[in-house]
Amino acid sequence: MKDSLPLGRLSLALLIGAPLLGTSCPASAPRPPQLCKSADVQDLRFTDVSEEWGLRANLVDGFRLSTADYDGDGWADLAVSRGVGNGARDDFADSEVLRRRFLLRNTGSGGFEDVTESSGFAAVRTDASGGSDLTKGRAYSYALFADVDNDGDVDGVTMTETWEVDVDNPDTGDRTEVMLNNGDGTFSLADISTEPSELHETWLHSTSSTFLDADRDGRLDLFVGNQYGVFGVHSTAEQDHLYLGAEGYFRERTRDSGLEVGNGGSRSPANASDYTDQEGGNVSWATFGVLACDLDDDGDQDLVTQTYGRGLNQMWLNDGTGSYTNITAGSGWSRDDGDNYDTDQRFQCYCANEGAGAPDCVGVPSPLIGCSAGGWLPGWDDEIHRLAGNTFAAVCADLDNDGDADLATGEIRHWWTSGASDPSNIAWNDGGSPPTFSRRPLEDTGLAQGLTGNDWNEGDLTVGAFDFDNDGWLDLLRPQSDYPDTRMYLYRNRRDGTFADVAPEAGIDFPRAAGMAVADFDRDGDLDVATSFSRMRCDANCEYATPEVHLFRNDGAEQVNSLQLRLQGAGRGGTNRSGIGATVKVTAGGLTQVRELTGGNGHEGVQNTLLLHIGLRGECAAETVEVRWNDAAGTIQTFENLPANYETHLVEGQDEPVWPAWDGGE
Repeated sequence: MKDSLPLGRLSLALLIGAPLLGTSCPASAPRPPQLCKSADVQDLRFTDVSEEWGLRANLVDGFRLSTADYDGDGWADLAVSRGVGNGARDDFADSEVLRRRFLLRNTGSGGFEDVTESSGFAAVRTDASGGSDLTKGRAYSYALFADVDNDGDVDGVTMTETWEVDVDNPDTGDRTEVMLNNGDGTFSLADISTEPSELHETWLHSTSSTFLDADRDGRLDLFVGNQYGVFGVHSTAEQDHLYLGAEGYFRERTRDSGLEVGNGGSRSPANASDYTDQEGGNVSWATFGVLACDLDDDGDQDLVTQTYGRGLNQMWLNDGTGSYTNITAGSGWSRDDGDNYDTDQRFQCYCANEGAGAPDCVGVPSPLIGCSAGGWLPGWDDEIHRLAGNTFAAVCADLDNDGDADLATGEIRHWWTSGASDPSNIAWNDGGSPPTFSRRPLEDTGLAQGLTGNDWNEGDLTVGAFDFDNDGWLDLLRPQSDYPDTRMYLYRNRRDGTFADVAPEAGIDFPRAAGMAVADFDRDGDLDVATSFSRMRCDANCEYATPEVHLFRNDGAEQVNSLQLRLQGAGRGGTNRSGIGATVKVTAGGLTQVRELTGGNGHEGVQNTLLLHIGLRGECAAETVEVRWNDAAGTIQTFENLPANYETHLVEGQDEPVWPAWDGGE
């Protein structure tokens, strides 16, 4: 393990009950001594430390990853799932049976320990006879973490999605659960005997969820995205749901929030308009990813959904009270401008057979695949609702440091319809109110993957934006999974609106990378990456026999200055205790960076560190840090002269920051 700077263990006792003293931090207040580092890192380098961190010895497999400091010791822990939502409990008593879920505690000494059973995180509510079976681990798809009951520790929500239940996948009775932290690093199932949780009672084809505080009441809410009821049938797309939080419970309030839409029609030309009205804003889509962030810079969290099946993405603006307005039409978010379905092999088959002589078929090339009748439906497949993307993920990030939130996407795309299916790209925010978004050609931004020939696939299931080199500009990470020849992409921000893929030379071009969890796992001042191997479309020649999890340690950027900020809200009536929805503006050396603390994004539970990480390059301190809290008033606090290379805790209403690693001396 590398030597680490003493960023300090989290001491919740220092934060709980802190007095509400004011709105600014005097520049003359005592500060820890400077710990200055170098100004830049030339080469990003990552080292696979999976063996030494115990991931192989513990046989940790799974492709749904999330991270949080669940036990409050200051070290980022890791949750892993294989994504099996029903009919698949873990058997802790049988070491020969492959495990599907893990909660891994970061020991702080360069390793993880498996605490899935001992922590109670996977506890079963009842067995088939109505009693608790503590030898079995609950079936769930993925986990998200935040302080849902505002008591100062990190709770979890495990999402259990349903799919077709049959003999091979019996219903065990496991459902989505709120796991309340007992304050000692163990968890208990939320009591639903006196206060039934509507989140627990709902069993849908859920694909994604995110924490937010929609109504800014200081209590965390949960937005859940749902896909098809019958896979591939557009008219069965299920309504997405907003659940408002109530100190550990969640109540369904989708209709009250204005988010409810109607179902679309069936697959026929006569019903195509059901999916195109207002650019797709008025019907349910097969949601594969969700995201909550402040798109219009007004202090509340808006909602962004990502749609599978080349359907239209949606965008909803919050009025500040948790009431949403659909602004999909005219936002530029629903799809890009690539509508060339001449490249679709199914259309070429249509032109070669039953559509021969049709006006649209003039000049269309011959297909490169074997054809069968009925693969293309004129009046349906050539409409805009079939010319968008297979959008699995999006992330809010100020990628050009202009102060507003851009949207980077993760898409699946195939060679046989390259011109009519959206690629992964960036939707740039124009800063307006309401905002509109535009995309630039991939070749102009350096994001083109350069795939050629007649047998390629892009499998960008997730996307994240992080400052891996601590230079003050966000880079893009895209794990690309499932298909042959796919890998991890790491796009380094060139600070001019363009990016360069540096994954191969950085040693992080991991094959078929599924999922990600990004945090400073070794607390040395830079961001590390956990990911896993996907075997979804593997054959006998696949690189790994299981979906094993790997940890890549960042080796190089720890030599560059950075600032680590942990936000704590005041709770009910203020900002939620986790600080989710708060925005910070960090100014150092003439550069102002904007970061929003979000509560998960994208497909199947992507959640990265709740510790905001800001690269400072050659600056040894942040001149100002402005926090806009997510309370109803949009309270702003300004802190001055915050030294780099310390973990810094900012508490809503408290003038003075807290530095857990600083003892007050020189």
